[in-house]
Amino acid sequence: MARFTAQELRYLKILDELQEAEEVDVHFEERGNIEETVGEAPEAFALISEWHGIDLSPELQRAFLRFDGVSCHWHMAKGNTSLNGEFSLRHLSAAMFATGDSLIHEDCSEAQRTLYSEFRIFDDHPRTGAGTLVALRVQDGTNDAISPEIWHYDSSDGAFRLDIDYAEYLDALLITKGTHGWQYLYADVDLGDSGFGGIADDMRNMLEVFPTLFPDYEYEPLRRRLEERL
Repeated sequence: MARFTAQELRYLKILDELQEAEEVDVHFEERGNIEETVGEAPEAFALISEWHGIDLSPELQRAFLRFDGVSCHWHMAKGNTSLNGEFSLRHLSAAMFATGDSLIHEDCSEAQRTLYSEFRIFDDHPRTGAGTLVALRVQDGTNDAISPEIWHYDSSDGAFRLDIDYAEYLDALLITKGTHGWQYLYADVDLGDSGFGGIADDMRNMLEVFPTLFPDYEYEPLRRRLEERL
């Protein structure tokens, strides 16, 4: 088994980038062990099918990470600009056990109860304490290989479907570094609404300072997404 895949090296790189940026203060970092027992992507996807009856699309294998966890919680201050970010990715096999049942409470509608029970959480933010997470939605009733919907949940605003798949989410995370609220760039929301004012400001600030701090990435698609939502 290779020590690190190309995808894993991309994630180790952004951890290095955050550590090396003078303006960034890394509060917590995790570079988890390689989960040897689950194997490479084809073996892991086969085990998910065997254990959970979930056949994931082979196209998602390009994004597979073997780390048992990879996380970062950081704060950035540059001039008058301040940003916070966090990501905490769990192994895809472990995510299949991390359901959204804990999100269900007595005030939930029946539709919400169904939705949350279908969540399989793969990115959460326990150190920020913002009550946010991201999950694949795995629905019953299909025998085909699936690319599950991706949903962002905020305890204050509820759940929003994102218009990217699992692999695209991990690609975008490499660029945004987990800046708080970046997922709304991929949701059907109006960031000009007063309730999202703080998120909109953070996105503007991110897109102003990141090209200088992290110049190896392409930010124009994110700028277009922000403009479309204002």
